[in-house]
Amino acid sequence: MLRNGAWGCGAADSDGGPFVVSGEESRWAMDQAAYVLATDPIVASTENQRIGVQELIDWVKAHPDSGLVFRYERGDDGAIHRLDQVFVP
Repeated sequence: MLRNGAWGCGAADSDGGPFVVSGEESRWAMDQAAYVLATDPIVASTENQRIGVQELIDWVKAHPDSGLVFRYERGDDGAIHRLDQVFVP
C-alpha cells in the first residue's frame, strides 16, 4: 500500500520538516526485477543499499505501518520499476 504526501516545513534549527501523508491509499504492482534502494532501518546503513524486491516485501510484512518514505518511478506498464527509500533521521 502506498500513500502520497509531501515534505512539511521544519523549524530553522531542525533537520527539516516532517513528511506529511496526504491523499488516499493506493495499491500498485511492483516489477519483480525492480531496482530497490533501502537504508536504515531496512538495512544497517544510513546510505542507500540495493536490496531485492522479496527482501523488501519480507521486511514490510514483518514491520507493517512503519511509515517509511520512498520515491518511486513507474514504467510504461504502470508497475513500480524503481523504489528509493528516503533516509529520515
